Amino acid sequence: MDEQQERQPWQAWLPRLVLTFLVFLVLAFVVYETTVGLGGQDLGGNRLWALIVALLLLLLLPVVDRIQELRVSPGGFEAKLSELKAEALERIGGIEDQEAAEAARRQILQARNPDQVQAALAVAVELNVSRIMDRVKEAIRQRRKCYVRYKSGPGEPEETFFVAPLDIRPGKTPATRANDYLWAYSYEHGHVVSLRLGRILGVELSEETFDPAQVTANWRREPEWNVPREW
Repeated sequence: MDEQQERQPWQAWLPRLVLTFLVFLVLAFVVYETTVGLGGQDLGGNRLWALIVALLLLLLLPVVDRIQELRVSPGGFEAKLSELKAEALERIGGIEDQEAAEAARRQILQARNPDQVQAALAVAVELNVSRIMDRVKEAIRQRRKCYVRYKSGPGEPEETFFVAPLDIRPGKTPATRANDYLWAYSYEHGHVVSLRLGRILGVELSEETFDPAQVTANWRREPEWNVPREW
C-alpha cells in the first residue's frame, strides 16, 4: 500500500484494487485457455484472439480507474456526501421536534454514506410528522385556528400559514396519493390548501376558534372526514 492509499479511507482505494485484480485475473485466464488449455488446436488463431482480448482488457483498466475516481474519490463520493449532508441538515433545521432534530443531526454528521444520511433524515421526519398529526387532530377537535410552518422543498423559503385545520387525508392524484396532507382553510389565500405532512416543520395552536359551518359554507356536499370530530 503506497503513501497515497494510507492517507485515503479504505472505501476509496479497495474497490479499485479489487477491480484491477479481477481484470488481470480474467486476462491471465483468457491467455491460458487460448494458448495452453486448448492444446495445439489452432494455436496461431488462438494466440491472435488472446492478444486482442488482452489489449481490450488493458484498455479497460483506465476506465475502471475513472469509474472509481468518479464514485469514491474525495472529489466525487465525498463531495456528493457533503452535499447530501448539507441538504439533510437544512431540512431538519427548523422542525418542531428538537429532540428528533438533534439526534438526526448527530447521525447525519457521522454518516459514512448516503444511505445513512437518508435513514437519519427519514427517522427525524417521521417523528416530527407524528407530533404534527397529534397537534392537528387536537386543533380539529377543539376547532382551533393554528399557525403552520411549511417548507415546500430544499432551498425554498419557510412559509407560515394561518389556517383552520379541516382534515388529514392522502393526495387526490396518483402521484400524491402515497403521501398524507393537511387539508386546511388558509385565511391568507381565502381557500382550502393542502400541505404535505412531511414538509410541515411545526404547528402552533392559536387561541382563536373557527366556525366549521362558515369555512365549508360554499361546499357542494358534506365531506367524509378521516379525523374524528364532533362537528
